[in-house]
Amino acid sequence: MGTKLDRYRTLNEISSVVSQSLDLQEILCSALAQVLRAVDLDTGGIYLYDEKSGSLHVAAQHGFKPDFIQEIDDLEIGEGFSGKVMESGQPLIIRDISQDSRLSRGIARAVGLTSLAVVPLCSKQKTLGTLFLISPNLRDFAEEEMQLLISAGQQIGVAVDNAFLFAAQQRRAEQFRVIAEVGRQITSIMDIDQVLDQVVKLVQKAFGYEHVAIAMLEDDYAVYRVGAGRLWEDPKFNFNPSRLKIGAEGVTGRVASTGQAVYLPDVREDPGYVEMKGSGTLSELTVPIKVKGKAIGVLDAQSKHLNAFDDSDLMVLQSLADQTAVAVENAQLYKQAQQLAVVEERNRLARELHDSVTQALYGITLHAEAAYRQLEAQRADLANEQLSELRCTAQEALREMRLLIFELRPSVVEMQGLVPALRARLEAVEERAGLRVDMSLDDHLDLSDRVQDGLYRIAQEALNNALKHAKASQIRLNLSGTLSKVTLEIFDDGLGFIPDEAIEGGGLGLDGIIERAELLRGELTIDSWPGKGTTIRIEVPNE
Repeated sequence: MGTKLDRYRTLNEISSVVSQSLDLQEILCSALAQVLRAVDLDTGGIYLYDEKSGSLHVAAQHGFKPDFIQEIDDLEIGEGFSGKVMESGQPLIIRDISQDSRLSRGIARAVGLTSLAVVPLCSKQKTLGTLFLISPNLRDFAEEEMQLLISAGQQIGVAVDNAFLFAAQQRRAEQFRVIAEVGRQITSIMDIDQVLDQVVKLVQKAFGYEHVAIAMLEDDYAVYRVGAGRLWEDPKFNFNPSRLKIGAEGVTGRVASTGQAVYLPDVREDPGYVEMKGSGTLSELTVPIKVKGKAIGVLDAQSKHLNAFDDSDLMVLQSLADQTAVAVENAQLYKQAQQLAVVEERNRLARELHDSVTQALYGITLHAEAAYRQLEAQRADLANEQLSELRCTAQEALREMRLLIFELRPSVVEMQGLVPALRARLEAVEERAGLRVDMSLDDHLDLSDRVQDGLYRIAQEALNNALKHAKASQIRLNLSGTLSKVTLEIFDDGLGFIPDEAIEGGGLGLDGIIERAELLRGELTIDSWPGKGTTIRIEVPNE
């Protein structure tokens, strides 16, 4: 072994090696190589304790064949020499392995390994694993050698502990990143099934859970709606049961009933567990999805390993379940708002029908009666005047009816996009009303649904104004854009108005145009003057 100076030099080298990295595998391999070199041996390894499985696993080794590693891997506490050191926290020296009754696996005798030294890897009064060295010949490990190994075990233990802490911090950072990413992606989705599908896919991909699923409450049952992972991707797997009685069947039914998370480290020990045949599930973590304190569903993760989840998994799943609840509630509110908007739109159309078309039809009746009286009095010239007024009123009523009928159609924007919707509107209403229409529409713009809908509503309001109030004979509509912005411009040659006065008076639907422009974070310009026509231009971010 050499002098004390050699021992300190070796420990200093080990300290230097383990302090230069937070990569666990690099730390273990480098430290093991330094220790083997110091005691002039070629064979050894490092076990680390896995809290989830409750067993020791070979994390680094040198000089062993793969089949030997398989034989000595996965030791229980108290099993074998390293298992006993892990249990006691004390070093162990065996002069002749083959003659020791404590040897739990016979392969060591078969490969001819002879002497053994095992020391614990310790940090903060906690044993994290073991360092073991093996000699092919009989060897008495000197006291100085053992002191070196014990000190090396402490240094490696501290380095392992630091690497664990660093890995835990990295995992926690990744967990928060995924939680934020899930929140970012699902908050803009207004369809509940799409929300649920996105959540399970993101969670399964980010954390590698073998099976992730969401069940929603329907009457007295929790019904699985979406899933991701091995089970859902296997076409031969029959996800059964897919409906669980709330409060009576399985972990899902229990969580749906109590609103409390349930973790089963070993599902075989839970009498209420409902097995899905062929799943191979051994542990399960299920959390509630709650809105206003009441469970509306559950988020479920399963693993084919025992004790596969920990407190951080519980934190992640519950946080994601809470975000899912918010997104589901938003989608429900959006659906309700859509339904309310439909009712309000019907009421608006009914008012417009009464205010415009009904009044026009009443006017047509009056003009027809007046013309009839003039004809009876043989006053053809006055009768012609009444018929001329009747014709104008009828044309106005026809324009109003076309406008209302077009607005009652299903949204072309949702079905085909902004450009086809604008073309359809101009062809169905303005051109048929006899206006001269010029269109310059960029067919290659890639716009979000929100921007398309907002721009269409602005164009619709501007075109309605030109048709109903401005008495325009010409309409020009331009739509263009770049990767960063899109511009919509509507011109009419109608009567025009003073913008400030019109905005202040709340007329011509300008309030709606201004409000929609603000929602799109757009820059709106209204250029108009009596007798000079009107140009409305809006430039919005392309996002």
